[in-house]
Amino acid sequence: MKISVIGLSEFPLGKKNMVDGRLDILEPLIKPSKTTYITNEYFDGSRVKDADGIICEKEAKLDLIIQDIEMVENRLERLKEGEDKSFILRLKDILDKNKCLIEENFSEEERKLLLNYNLVSIKPTLFVDKNENKPAQDIMFESFYAFGMICFITGAKDKELKAWPIKKGATAYDAAGAIHSAIQQKFIKAEIIGYEDVVKAGGLAQAKQYMHLEGREYVMKDGDTLNVRT
Repeated sequence: MKISVIGLSEFPLGKKNMVDGRLDILEPLIKPSKTTYITNEYFDGSRVKDADGIICEKEAKLDLIIQDIEMVENRLERLKEGEDKSFILRLKDILDKNKCLIEENFSEEERKLLLNYNLVSIKPTLFVDKNENKPAQDIMFESFYAFGMICFITGAKDKELKAWPIKKGATAYDAAGAIHSAIQQKFIKAEIIGYEDVVKAGGLAQAKQYMHLEGREYVMKDGDTLNVRT
C-alpha cells in the first residue's frame, strides 16, 4: 500500500516492513528458507493524492478538509454541462462543518461519483494522537486494519514464509490471485489452516488435522495459512 503520513514528523518514511510477530513465531516451527513481511510505502503529505490511505495527526485533520474545500470550490466555479451541482454543494456543506468526507455515509452510486473529484478526505484515514507516542510499528498495523486490510500467510520448510495483504472480505480465489495470476487460473481448492492451530500443533506438517479444504468462495480470515491446490 501507498500511505501518506501527515503531522507526524517522527514517523519513518520510505518503504518499511510491517514486522508481524506471527511470522517470527512461525519461523522456527516451519524452518523456511527466508521470511518476508508485508511492505508498505510511507510518504509525506505532498503526495497525499497518490495515497491508498492516510495516517493523520488529529490536529492536522483540518489540513485535509481545507484542501478538499479548495478543490470543491474550484469545481463549482467551472461546472461541466450535466454535472450534478447539488451533489458538489452537499460535499461543500459537509466540509464546511469540519468533517472529512470519509466520516459521511454515501451510497455506492455516490462513492462512484466521488472518484471523479480526486478528493483526499474520502480516502481511508487513521487519526493519531501524537501525544500518545505510539511506536511506528503499532501505527502501521493499526492503520493496516483501519484501511480494511487483513493478511494471509504462505510457507513451507525450505521455502519462503510470507505474509500477504488482501482486503477484508476477500476470497480464497482472490488470495490465489494475490500470489500469482497463474495460480488463480489453475485454482482447484484451498488448503486452509489457522495461524493459532499451526502454533498449537508445532508446525504446518503437524497441523494437518486442522486443515480444511475450501472452494474459491471461502472468505479469508486474518492469519489464515494458505496452500492452493492447482
